[in-house]
Amino acid sequence: MEEDWGDIFRSIQNFVSPEQEIAEEIRDIGADNEDYVNRMLGRENRIAIAGLTSCLPSRIMHHGWLLQVRNTAIDNIVTIGGPFGVRQITIYAAVTYVDRFLSVMPIKNERFRIPVLLGMACLNLASEVLERYEHQVDLSEYEKFADYDETTIMDMTDHVIHQFGETVTCVTPIQFTKYFLSRFCRDNTRTEYARIKTVHVIMSTLGDVRLMSLRPFIVGLAATLLASNPNILNEGQIATEISALPPNWLIPLDEVCSCYNRLLETNRERLDIS
Repeated sequence: MEEDWGDIFRSIQNFVSPEQEIAEEIRDIGADNEDYVNRMLGRENRIAIAGLTSCLPSRIMHHGWLLQVRNTAIDNIVTIGGPFGVRQITIYAAVTYVDRFLSVMPIKNERFRIPVLLGMACLNLASEVLERYEHQVDLSEYEKFADYDETTIMDMTDHVIHQFGETVTCVTPIQFTKYFLSRFCRDNTRTEYARIKTVHVIMSTLGDVRLMSLRPFIVGLAATLLASNPNILNEGQIATEISALPPNWLIPLDEVCSCYNRLLETNRERLDIS
C-alpha cells in the first residue's frame, strides 16, 4: 500500500532547522544502557496489551478515506510544529496518536469532518506528554492556523484521550537511538552524522502507515543500522549485529530486515552509503 506523500513528506524533511537539531542534542533523548531499553520495551508491551498499537494499514484497506484524514491531520501537525520549533520526537508522537485514534475510533459512516482539529489535538497531547511546560506551544498560537479556539482544541484532546481509554503512554523509535548508536556506530568520525541521519530516516517513516505500525524498537534498530554503516548490510550481517544484543529481547530478524530494506529503499539518495 503506497501513499502519495508529496508536499507533506517534503515539509517533514525540511521543517527542522540546524539550530533545532542542536537544541534537541542539548536536551538529550534516551539513554545508552539496557535498563533504559527494558523500560521502553515494557511501555511498548503495555500499549499492545491495551489494544492501542496501530492497525491502520488493514483499516485503510476497508475505509480508504481514512488515508486522506491522516494526511490532512499530519500536514497540520507539521505546519504548526515547524514554525514553533517543536522537537522531531514530539512531531513523531503526535502522528502516532493520530494513527492510534484512527485505529480505535468507531466508524459510523464513511466520513470524518475534523481532521485539522484532530491534528491539533494530537500535537497538543504529544507536547503535554513529551515537552517541558516552558517548551510547549500556547494553544492561542494554534488559532492562527485554523478557526478553532483553545476550548475546542482542549475538548478534542480530551476526546482523543477518552478514545485511548485514558492511556497516553507513547514510545517512539527516536528514544532507542542513543542506545543503538552506542552499539552499532563504531566509527567515531561518523557518530554525529549517524545521529542526525538516524532521526531523519525515522522521520521519513511518517508517510508509511505500514512502517508506523511496526514496534518503535524495530524501526529504531533498523534506522540506526542503516545510518551507522557506510555499506549496505545483508541479512547475515544484520543477524550478526542483532546477536550481540541481549537474547531475552527476542528480536525478530525478518521484521528488522524487512524494515531495514524498506528504509534503504526510501532513503538511499539521502545517505552516504554504498
